[in-house]
Amino acid sequence: MNDLPNKVAKLCIEKYNALKKSGKPTDNEWTILSGILLKTECESLSVVSLATGTKCLGGSELIKTAPHERGSRLSDSHAEILARRAFLRYLYDQIDIVLSGFKSNILFLNKENKLEMYPSISFHFFSSQSPCGDCSIFPKDDIDEEECPTKIRKTMHNDKETMTLELSVSEINTDIHRTGAKCLKTEQHQDPKLPGANYHITGPLRTKPGRGDPTLSLSCSDKMAKWNIIGVQGSLLSLLISTIKLESITIGKGCPFSLEAMERGLCKRFSNKLHVPKIFQADIAFAQRKEGKRINPCPSSIIWCAVRKSDLEIAVQGRKQGVTKKKKGHNLLVSRRALLETCLKICDKYKNIKTDIFHPKRITYYDCKQWSVQYQSTWNQLKREFFISWPDKPLYLQDFIL
Repeated sequence: MNDLPNKVAKLCIEKYNALKKSGKPTDNEWTILSGILLKTECESLSVVSLATGTKCLGGSELIKTAPHERGSRLSDSHAEILARRAFLRYLYDQIDIVLSGFKSNILFLNKENKLEMYPSISFHFFSSQSPCGDCSIFPKDDIDEEECPTKIRKTMHNDKETMTLELSVSEINTDIHRTGAKCLKTEQHQDPKLPGANYHITGPLRTKPGRGDPTLSLSCSDKMAKWNIIGVQGSLLSLLISTIKLESITIGKGCPFSLEAMERGLCKRFSNKLHVPKIFQADIAFAQRKEGKRINPCPSSIIWCAVRKSDLEIAVQGRKQGVTKKKKGHNLLVSRRALLETCLKICDKYKNIKTDIFHPKRITYYDCKQWSVQYQSTWNQLKREFFISWPDKPLYLQDFIL
């Protein structure tokens, strides 16, 4: 039996339990836990990024963001997305270690003085529940027809009279698990929202729900599908390192899970030719999941990564805890603004990058991303082939400078 998923879940939950209580759910609150782990040549596993979160800012809230806050506020605080943002910070730190002349766990300078990943390492993803969106749409009480009888006998008592009904598996599965993520308005097909199994359709790209205010953030299923094809490193880091794809994805026990829905949501709804990562469900459950008396989503997120200054960050409403919209500075280290600043510092240190930019402090975040020509070309091609309805990110979220 493959013990990787249980190791992955155990290490993430142990790391979470070892962190201080600030930002964690109270007794009647729940959250989602996600993390990314490094597997080395000697088969050792270690958590390199970790996050919790369930919240997302609405579109109108982002429009009202003050100019000094642009790039500083997180629009999407779902755990899966924050774990990936923390992972970006970890990658930058590993790059800085190499360029400072020290040994990195994942990177080295090759003979051409280019950064290269050790071929023997791999990265593995954990989430305590299935990603919102397409991966969460599948029949309730999912039963494997090959492992159980085609007919199930159910006895019903009506006063003194007893009657026996024979129900087929297909008749039992009369409903599906719902997702709050809504189909993009530009998608050709929309959810019928009919009773039972006909409430959702599968396939379309979806946006995450907001409390009465539609969000601009695509579902975790959609974003993870993008990572699966083009890598988790994003455009800025593509200037420095090669594509990084997740070797495996593990979902915790105690939540609705379907391997078929996961494979569909991450790959097969776009093309059967796409790489499918190894997908597992662990036998270990996250204690702070949505269950029992835990009925309210935790309003805060915790963000951690294995960097040399690995202080825990806590985010509330997309800001660093304790920072109001009137305060300048004090940005979350996983925000767009902070990651852009880190990238430009690295680019200045890494002399092999060819650039015509002489005043990096005057470049916008958007323009810096376009600087990554190969990544943008690949992404635009994927949008033409697979992610046809994927919306462009609003420019007002990207036109900030440092």
